[in-house]
Amino acid sequence: MGAIIAIPLLVLFVSAGGFTPMPEYPLWNSPMEIIGVVLLLTILPAGLLMWFTAWLRSSESLFLDIRSQMVAAELQVERYQFGQYWPVAVVLGVAFALYGSVNFSSLVLDPESEIFATSMALAFGQIFMWAIIAVTLFFVLQDDWLFYQYGKLVRVNIYDLDKLNAFGRAVLSQFLMVVGALALTTLQSLDRQFQWDSYVYGLYVGIPSAIIFVFLPTWTIRKNIRKEKARVLDSINAEIQLSSTELDSESLLRLNSLIARREQLQHTRTWPMDITIFSRFLFYVFIPPLAWLGAALMEVMLDSFLAG
Repeated sequence: MGAIIAIPLLVLFVSAGGFTPMPEYPLWNSPMEIIGVVLLLTILPAGLLMWFTAWLRSSESLFLDIRSQMVAAELQVERYQFGQYWPVAVVLGVAFALYGSVNFSSLVLDPESEIFATSMALAFGQIFMWAIIAVTLFFVLQDDWLFYQYGKLVRVNIYDLDKLNAFGRAVLSQFLMVVGALALTTLQSLDRQFQWDSYVYGLYVGIPSAIIFVFLPTWTIRKNIRKEKARVLDSINAEIQLSSTELDSESLLRLNSLIARREQLQHTRTWPMDITIFSRFLFYVFIPPLAWLGAALMEVMLDSFLAG
């Protein structure tokens, strides 16, 4: 899938002169900036579709795991029931590209111009990239809505929450997609000019997407975990109130066991992910800021080196 998308885009941009921009034009006074944008427009759509292809395959096991913990009569939710409306996502992606990414001031419409082909190829690349982003988000959000619905129906055993880790693995995979896409945006800084305007529209989409991908698929299951945790704690507290406070060994053993069980439950997690998934999630959080920081520091270091 990555090759099917990346190779034609690469051929298009090379034939349009995207890798040999002409610095004498004032609008493109930094050839490396154009090359960085071309690389982004080639790699990001291919990377997203590679991830989405892998997601379609791997998520089947996650859904199967979750369905195995539900009553068969409740399995009536169809996956991608709105999939036929994907052209709407394409239209929205194209509209967003035209609004925020296509630089009309640098768009050359004169076929006689030396940079006509490069200009048109870059505009097409922006439109195509945002269309792919929109379609990917469209289908992933439907999966998240399905996780949201399943979270209402899954049986929760507060003493065996590892069975619910499929929700956490789904969140981790989707969050990694956003993180990877945001990290790739540093390709725009190949010219050693870390410009905020180059990243702002990616953040407008990336940050809300990351928040939705974390909370939407886990919202109902977390609610049920908290509800089950509160129910069991209430039951234990009621047993503690009814327990004898005598100092004989049987009474002490029962009371201490109940107190220990209560303390254990009070520290039980309410997220459907174990420490391994959670630690990887925290690690992914820092990838885009570190990538952007690295790009900014490289700019400073190279400028200092060249000045010296």
